[in-house]
Order: sequence, then structure tokens, then C-alpha cells
Amino acid sequence: MPPAETREERADIPPWEDLPPEAFQGSAAAPVQAPPASVPEVRMPAGNEDWHALQRALGLGGMVRELAQHCEWVGEQDGQIRLRLSETHRHLLDVNPAHMERLQDQLGAHFGRALRLRIDIGAIADTTPAQLDQAEKRARHAQAVAALERDPFVRELIERFDASLLESSVRPL
Repeated sequence: MPPAETREERADIPPWEDLPPEAFQGSAAAPVQAPPASVPEVRMPAGNEDWHALQRALGLGGMVRELAQHCEWVGEQDGQIRLRLSETHRHLLDVNPAHMERLQDQLGAHFGRALRLRIDIGAIADTTPAQLDQAEKRARHAQAVAALERDPFVRELIERFDASLLESSVRPL
């Protein structure tokens, strides 16, 4: 058995790599196998708040994200996920049908099985992730405005200089 190599003896490994000691044992050609990771149970959303969390967890970007954000969760049955998109946002689907396919692929990869995606056009009955994001943004803005209005220094400026707080200029942190 050859002696274990040290990090200093392995010139092919950059110094910023943080490898376990097992990686330096044996030949460089023998890969170190990680223990199998436990697969967490992944469940389908039960409603729009779960759909909101799921579409965030998928890490979608661009137009696929916009499409998902404006869809309402309808349900899942027999491997088919149903979403609803309002007529107002129909263009997100019409611009490029491949966006729906990419969303379907992302959902299938997330759940670890083949899924079919169906997006119906119709009136939104509950809320979409985009509507939930807007509500959260409005709530954060209202909290920031209220905090400024309670601030003693801001109150003194308003009283002393007959100033006013321009709410549209407030940006929550």
C-alpha cells in the first residue's frame, strides 16, 4: 500500500479546494465515493402558497420564471400538473411554447419523475406567486414608512421644518 499523499504533494489540487483527507489516499485515478445522500421526500403543493414556495425553490429564471409566477396552482392528478394563467398574462405562454416545456422539465426534475404540465387560460380564483410577492412588497414598504414616521429624528425634522415624508421615496431594506 503506497503512503498517503498530503495536500502539498498533490500539485494538481488548487489550494482553495477543501477536500477531505480521504481524497489524498490512494492513486489520483481512484475517485473517492461519497456516502449516498438521503433523498428528502418531495410533495406536491397543496395550494398557491405552496406553489409560491415551490416555484422559488425551482430557481427558475427569465421568461420561465415569469410564466410560473403568473400561474395559479390548480392541482395534480395522475402525473399531470394543472396551472391556470389569466388572459392578461396569456402572452407569457404565447410568446414561446418552449417556456412551458422548460417549466415541465424543471418540475419533473424537482419531483424526480416524468410529469405533464397543462396550463389553462382563465380567471384566477385565488392568488398567483406574483400577487403574493406584490403583497409582501407592499407590506414591507408600509412597515418601512411606519418605522420612519415613528423615528424621533424624522419626526423632529417634520415638525421643525414643516416637512413631509415622501412615501414613494421609501425603500425597505
